[in-house]
Amino acid sequence: MGGWGVMEYEFHFVVDGISVDDDEAVGMVHDTFGGLLTYHRGRHFLDIAESGANAIDAAHRIVVRLRKSLPGLRLLRTDPDLVGVSDIAERVERSRQNVQQWVNGERRQDKLPFPDPEGVAGRSPVWRWGDVNAWLAQFGEGDGVHTPTREEALTIDFMLPKWQRTLDDGLPLVHFAAAGAGDGRDREREALQRLLEGTLAFPGVLERIAAIPRTEQQRLTVVCAVLPDRLSSVVARIGHDEVWAVLAYQGAEGELRLQPVGTAKASGAIPVASLGLGPDATVGDLLLVQTNGPDDTPVTPITPVGLD
Repeated sequence: MGGWGVMEYEFHFVVDGISVDDDEAVGMVHDTFGGLLTYHRGRHFLDIAESGANAIDAAHRIVVRLRKSLPGLRLLRTDPDLVGVSDIAERVERSRQNVQQWVNGERRQDKLPFPDPEGVAGRSPVWRWGDVNAWLAQFGEGDGVHTPTREEALTIDFMLPKWQRTLDDGLPLVHFAAAGAGDGRDREREALQRLLEGTLAFPGVLERIAAIPRTEQQRLTVVCAVLPDRLSSVVARIGHDEVWAVLAYQGAEGELRLQPVGTAKASGAIPVASLGLGPDATVGDLLLVQTNGPDDTPVTPITPVGLD
């Protein structure tokens, strides 16, 4: 079920609804999540790590996990972890002059340019450590910790209120994933995702989709695919900690189809082998089975299918 690169990301959130004086909450953060809750200048901060296909996916996951264990906690935004030249030099154990040469473009000119500063503190420029760390990764340097870049952090900050409102309403967070990439069909998958996002905005639609069998009730992965995509690539996009997802694609007449799919561990799923589909079967092959059945008997589209 691998192949898409799950990585651990570290987050520094500004939070509310929790206090360092609450021993039970502090213990939960440490024991369950391996995190650290601190208080500084009138604000609470949460340092925590989570795995995901990318930083946004990891943030999506940690929001769900935290809500289940600490329902009163609110993640307000990510903290940018701003650093100046001296801070960077200290973290990577280089001289200040060495770092200044990177900033000025006097060294390592054959690589991507040093990231733009986030702003100015006093008279000195400051950068997001996530951006600097990603730049240093080109040379095998940095601290080896994966943190959100500026673009990822802005997306996460924008989505945090929406994610938490959705959970407040008792609905699952939907995570969209593409079944493939770089094969010339990316635009088709992106168009399908936009269609789905618009569809889910209609009243009652998300509730009906949320009723599809799955183990994780507060998170729903929807894999957007085109007919030539292999079913093996679909199951590869199911989260490392999930056994159920929803396959979304457009049928022969352009109609939107939603198919419950699970891994081999999904209880109650019908194995694709029993439908006459082999290891190289595509989404289009599944559509044919749904239309005609393995023995000219149509298979109901919402039948949960288990993918090996």
